[in-house]
Amino acid sequence: MAVVFAVAPAVLLAADKAAEPAAAPIGCAGSATLGTFQLLVRPFTQGAPLELKSVAAIPAGSRLIWNPVHLKLPVSPNAEVTAVLVPDSDGVLITLEPRKASERTEWQLMQRPQVIALVYGPQGLSEGKVESLVTRNRDLLRQLADYAEQSSQVESLVQELADAEASGASAGSVLQGVSTKYGAGQQKLDPNAPSSAQAALLLKALVPASNTYDPLATQNAQAQQSAGVAASVAGLFFGNSVGIAAGGAALFSNLKTVLFPNTEFRSAFAQNAGKDALALCTKNQAPKSKTRTAYLWAYRVPQLAKPALALAGTPHMPAGGKATLDLKLGKGATAKDLERLRDWRLLPAAGGNPIPAEVKATAAGALDIDLSKAKAAAGDYQLAATWDWDPLPVAGTLHLQPIGDFTHVAVAPGWHDRLVEGKGTVVVELTGADFEFLESVAIESTARGAKPSEVPFTLPLGKRLGLQSAVAVDIDTAKPGAYRLSLTQSDGVAHKIPITVLPPNPKLSNLPIRLNTEEAREPISLSGSGLDRVEAVSSDAGEIAGAPDSDGWSGEIRLKPGLKKGQTFPLLLKVKGLDDPLTVPHAVEMVGPRPRIRSVRKSLAGAPGIEIGADELPAGTAAGLVLTVDHLREAARPKLELSCESGELRQPLTLSPGAPSAGASLTSAGPGALYLSVDPGAVGYPGCSLSATVILDPEGRSDASVLGRVIRVPRLDSFTLSTEKVGDSSYAGTLEGRDLDVIEKAGWDAAHGLPVDSIPTPLPPVHNEPSRQTLRLVLPWPAPAPHAPLYVWLRGEAQGRKTGVGY
Repeated sequence: MAVVFAVAPAVLLAADKAAEPAAAPIGCAGSATLGTFQLLVRPFTQGAPLELKSVAAIPAGSRLIWNPVHLKLPVSPNAEVTAVLVPDSDGVLITLEPRKASERTEWQLMQRPQVIALVYGPQGLSEGKVESLVTRNRDLLRQLADYAEQSSQVESLVQELADAEASGASAGSVLQGVSTKYGAGQQKLDPNAPSSAQAALLLKALVPASNTYDPLATQNAQAQQSAGVAASVAGLFFGNSVGIAAGGAALFSNLKTVLFPNTEFRSAFAQNAGKDALALCTKNQAPKSKTRTAYLWAYRVPQLAKPALALAGTPHMPAGGKATLDLKLGKGATAKDLERLRDWRLLPAAGGNPIPAEVKATAAGALDIDLSKAKAAAGDYQLAATWDWDPLPVAGTLHLQPIGDFTHVAVAPGWHDRLVEGKGTVVVELTGADFEFLESVAIESTARGAKPSEVPFTLPLGKRLGLQSAVAVDIDTAKPGAYRLSLTQSDGVAHKIPITVLPPNPKLSNLPIRLNTEEAREPISLSGSGLDRVEAVSSDAGEIAGAPDSDGWSGEIRLKPGLKKGQTFPLLLKVKGLDDPLTVPHAVEMVGPRPRIRSVRKSLAGAPGIEIGADELPAGTAAGLVLTVDHLREAARPKLELSCESGELRQPLTLSPGAPSAGASLTSAGPGALYLSVDPGAVGYPGCSLSATVILDPEGRSDASVLGRVIRVPRLDSFTLSTEKVGDSSYAGTLEGRDLDVIEKAGWDAAHGLPVDSIPTPLPPVHNEPSRQTLRLVLPWPAPAPHAPLYVWLRGEAQGRKTGVGY
């Protein structure tokens, strides 16, 4: 340990004029400095000398080494240095032999020291050689021990304040640390208060008995207002506060009277002055005439027992990475003890040379370990350090693992299906790497300008607790879209993982889909929302093919044989973006066979006076039709839907038994039969094919069965052939009836006819009969036979129809 001594200017002026200029030591806030020295301790057994403050326990027989380093000493040829010891045993005060301060020297410590008080006298310590003094003086022992304790605390406070000011930290944070470290009462600093006021508050927290009286000064002194709080605390220390609290007045009086007559003692403490150096700091004050000045720095030796340490749990950390390792401290050990450990190393479990490691203790009693510069391969190791001169192994095994390779990290199969809009915060599992060294997860939208936000994650075992091939991440599904997960491990490298929050899953509104037994193929249609994302549909009921359309989704199912009425099946929807098919339970229901119109028989009311085909339904004529229907249950209430295959209905027409509508009625005609009465002209247009579909619930619809083609035919009442000759071989005649405008030609057989050039002439109405017409015809002469029947051609027809009238 190097120590920089500070003296008053008058002492410096008395220094050797021929001395070489010394480098200005650093440290000593708010005070004067002397030179740089080392105070080392070497054990009685083998071991290299260690800095005094780094030693936890000084065993009996050790050697205390004084070594001047930088400043040219002595200030005068008589400058001497010695030490006063408070031994660890009871009741003995030991003064070591004074030695020349300008030379390296050693003292053997025959007992374990509790306190080492360094005494430096620039003009010497006595007129002659001061002999070692061993006396029983309990008051002096207690006073020196208390002084060393509290001056060490103030020394630590000044050092921490100086370090904080150099780094830009606040004095308040230092105060909090001091309160925790020494159990002092909590205080609050005002950063706008003067430095002296802040310093007084800091010292009050540390030394509650301090006040403004300086027992070591010739007169009361106040702390100087300086550039910083550290300097103000130092000024208060040298002025009065610690001395009175530690009984300093009595201590210094006893030292002067008993040990060092004609000597004025002045307070001093050490501060760091660079690598391996301490600056001994003191008040900047000229010495008294004819009085020797001595500077006292008291250090309390911790005399700590070597602690027992063990790693908590089974820690893992990345090879070449950084980590914080929790420790279990043995009985009596504290987190502060860890600061004294040095020479950290890794001991390979498989054998081999120790590997140096960079390790720092935390205030919470853990270890921050940095292996970025250590050449330690993956494997098992034991952590070890050095406590004073002895090795200190840390119980437990440290497992070094390679950092996880996140190149192939992705959402685990099936877990991505949870990322659906509106599901709230969902847990998603990531796989594809070892996640034990994962430190943070953030999510951000791929939209321009989006900012990342941290999201919680959970490891199965916990951080750095062994190989973990999955991690659970919480994702908010409030907004759909593309996102990136940013995964950061202990090495600080972020890895981007793409994920997508999908729109809501498709929903079906026309369930259940009813399918009929005894069918090989059936059309299938799905209605609802989101069906444009359905890529495929499947079911155990059969093979399904289809695609989205403007109405939803349409296709066909090829039913498996042997399906029974009452069976239900789920539908599986393969949806774009989902890993697994979306299951819709009980979506398909098997019902009985569909109704089937097996035959149709018809009859017409009245005679229109013209030939009607078997597949024709004359408009304006009531038709009776009997429909024989298979699978028509007795208790069922069927419906009959009438429609035209070409053209349009005048109005939609669905009939139920006993509920006539629009010139049509439906009744039951016995088991498996329906009777339909209808005017074809009231339902369909001429030229359309009128068809019927039977509807049962839940069996569904039959195939449409054509009842006949709707035609418009004339009503013929009579025909009279006149004597009016037209041309060489034709005579005119008159046809009477209704709807005669549809007649295009007339003749005596179905193959030969003459065109009708005239138009129908209305006759005056008689009573409530429909309006009647006459139509002038020209027919060839002679007729094929007496009373030959008349043939007429309806417009657009190639063959004549036989009528019920003749000449």
